[in-house]
Amino acid sequence: MRRSRYLTIACVPLAVIALETAADSSEGVAITSDGTCLRVRATAYDATIGNDGCLSSLRTAGAEFLQSTPRGIPRGFYLFQDGLVTCTSVTHKAADVIIGECEKAAIRYRFDPTTITIGLTNRTAKPLLLVGVFDSAVGAVLGDRGRFAKTPLNQNWKTTTWFRDRANLRITGGLRIWGPWSGNHQVWQADVAPGQCAIVSFAPGVATEEQIAKASHTANSPPPAPPADPVGPMWDMARFSKPPRTWPAEGFHGEGVRAVFFEGPLYEGQPTRVFAWIGLPKIEPGQKVPGMVLVHGGGGTAFDSWVRRWTSRGYAAIAMDTCGCVPKGTYGHWEIHPAGGPPGWGGYNQIDDPREDQWAFHAVADAILAHSLLRSLPEVDAQRTGLTGISWGGYLTCLIASVDHRFKLAVPVYGCGFTSEHGFAGSVNALGPERAARWMRWWDPSSYLKDAAMPMLWVTGTNDFAYTLNALQKSYRLPKGPRILCVRLRMRHGHGDAGEAPKEIFTFADSILKNGEPLAKITGQNRDGRHVTVMFESARPITKAELMVTRTTGRWQDRPWEILPAQLDPAGKVSSTLPETATVYYVNLFDDRECTVSTEHEELPGPTAATIP
Repeated sequence: MRRSRYLTIACVPLAVIALETAADSSEGVAITSDGTCLRVRATAYDATIGNDGCLSSLRTAGAEFLQSTPRGIPRGFYLFQDGLVTCTSVTHKAADVIIGECEKAAIRYRFDPTTITIGLTNRTAKPLLLVGVFDSAVGAVLGDRGRFAKTPLNQNWKTTTWFRDRANLRITGGLRIWGPWSGNHQVWQADVAPGQCAIVSFAPGVATEEQIAKASHTANSPPPAPPADPVGPMWDMARFSKPPRTWPAEGFHGEGVRAVFFEGPLYEGQPTRVFAWIGLPKIEPGQKVPGMVLVHGGGGTAFDSWVRRWTSRGYAAIAMDTCGCVPKGTYGHWEIHPAGGPPGWGGYNQIDDPREDQWAFHAVADAILAHSLLRSLPEVDAQRTGLTGISWGGYLTCLIASVDHRFKLAVPVYGCGFTSEHGFAGSVNALGPERAARWMRWWDPSSYLKDAAMPMLWVTGTNDFAYTLNALQKSYRLPKGPRILCVRLRMRHGHGDAGEAPKEIFTFADSILKNGEPLAKITGQNRDGRHVTVMFESARPITKAELMVTRTTGRWQDRPWEILPAQLDPAGKVSSTLPETATVYYVNLFDDRECTVSTEHEELPGPTAATIP
């Protein structure tokens, strides 16, 4: 249940959320109880509501659509918040209404002869999900863009029509579908924001002959041949270097910034719009300022606060959403835009889709287009622009920097390439050999970083949960341009101050785009047995040096690190002695601005090294 967005409407009392029951609305609907559940028989369907409030069965034209177990998950359509949410009270309130309630939520089912309407109320301060798991025999779905697709799949479809045999089920009020889950099951999902309400409706029925034929062909066809590798570059810079069309983003307001939509690449043959915040510093007439493109990470969106961090330092900045969303909701739960592109992150299950319908293609293209838009502003010096991204945005920064050579600098924070060797390796390897190799070939930064020529600052922590030091090192050794490393002890992973505000990022950008004083430069690194020597140059005084050591092997995320003394020679040299049990080391230097630069880490062979059990 990892990635989600909110579906919200104005919150109204539960009693009226789906309209009051009309006196004759029960005609064609019969509800009976057997002591363990409530069974609904209607003209177009049969349904079951469990004594936990879940919609555990929905049959139409003799076909069961839902996957349900007697206990636990899945339970057909059910509420989820840190686990299954069960109703403590389930009541047959009126001839055609069933209401389930508990401390966290209320769910109101209204049964008409041909439709089911569900009203949801979230009584908590956390997101509440309505999740549906389909029977594996539901083999095809029609999306709200008019395309039939074989299940399971991932899409940002709000209205979907599901097919099994001659039956279909149309659902409105969703936010996305995803899978496979627990074998080969398809999942449908809608989210309700804290304290808010939402409505979902079901229309079971019989498919037309044309729909039956299309659904059967979709469900039973062998997988299509994988899309071919591109002829020439994956991204057409001549195409994306032109400033895109823009429209005001009505209803979005941020202090000192303006909200826009700009035209993105086609998605499933339809135009897309990308949301972005644009900010400018206070400048004199005719003055031009440097610019920064800001790429959010997993769970994020376009953040106006991030733009203001840069405008407060004299930069123009643009932050765009890369997952087809707008900044309505809360972190990790953003509203999908009807004209948005494909969902993130990684796009692993999109690998058999047309290349230009996949998330990584769109995310990189959207960032390049945002750069083109920023450069086109009269207040921006088009020859002084930089790029930074956090987590998945750092991963994207590696790709973008390798493709868009107009940038003068790039700062990946946490993110890197060699995905098959770091914390997300399982997602790649689960694709199988051919598909995994294709994902790595198309979308992994390791395939592109050799083409990055601008200076790059790599910012991360010793124990990052996702982007581990082994993959980071392979990544930063590929680009042709200068590099600086900043590896902090157990650096927190996230947006906000953690990933946006390290001083090194602003200092690095200022040194290149504003002629500011640069970060220190490591000019040499040697080891003779256990004796380590590091040479450096710095325009500012280096006030401290530290030897960073781990004495264990095993998962990079789990290795404990310690700080040991290092002798600092202000003339430009650091020396230290490694403990006999050291397995990996590197050296950190700190200048009088409290900015950190790091040497490369080195792995040490040795039979005395302890291993994490």
